[in-house]
Amino acid sequence: MMQEKIFQFIKNRRTAQTLALLLSNAYVFSLLRFIPCGYLQCSNCSLSTFACPLILIERGAIMASMGMLGSINSKLASTALASFAVLILFGALFGTMGCGWLCPFGFLQDLLTRIPVKKFKLPGWAGHLRLPIFIGMVILLPYYSRHMAFCDICPPGTINRLWQQAAGIPLFFKTPEGAWAIASSSILAIVLTAAVCIERPFCTMLCPIGGFLGLFNRISGVFVNIDQDGCVDCGRCKDACPQGINPVKTPDHSQCTRCLECARVKCKFIGTDIRI
Repeated sequence: MMQEKIFQFIKNRRTAQTLALLLSNAYVFSLLRFIPCGYLQCSNCSLSTFACPLILIERGAIMASMGMLGSINSKLASTALASFAVLILFGALFGTMGCGWLCPFGFLQDLLTRIPVKKFKLPGWAGHLRLPIFIGMVILLPYYSRHMAFCDICPPGTINRLWQQAAGIPLFFKTPEGAWAIASSSILAIVLTAAVCIERPFCTMLCPIGGFLGLFNRISGVFVNIDQDGCVDCGRCKDACPQGINPVKTPDHSQCTRCLECARVKCKFIGTDIRI
């Protein structure tokens, strides 16, 4: 009975992703844009509902480098700290489940991966790049360069800039920001092309939020539960995992997006659970 409930729950992931996409870009709720979300969402988009935590953290780092986080800019300092708090809260409660169930850009990569071509898996070390990107491009580089380093190349942000400036893209590439526009557009094209034959390449290798939330998978409220005593290590759950993770050996792997595809094999020894 529990396995059937889990299977029904997993089948609703696409519905959850679709609703999250619509809610995250629902202009009528844009008054909530001061609230940071726990996944990647470009809040520079005019339709955006929530604030991207990375934008707020980068702005906080820049203002800190300028010595401007005093009383006048206490609101800005609060939003940067609030972004860290939201990410920690999301991580503690759900781990990386927001990546697998809520992130619009992750959803886009999932859809591209459904194109029927030969698939490849990234090497295990690929996931170790995300946390250094979070520290380097979201905190240190903005602090020392006073430049929104990650936001300038962020793929969802690039999509936002391209559609908002579609009529003037050729001219935009010639502006002083044109080099960043070309670089970010190239990164977006590479990521979307790679997503056709690799499961979530951006999420696996480059996403700072996924790297940060992955630290909490070992302690998060939602976790993959394995009956180690009954498991015969048949490998079916590993074959089902989009990230190539073996849930039996590393159920709390930092690259796991909690998509729960491993539980779709209907093995009675694997499922999801909640720590109380």
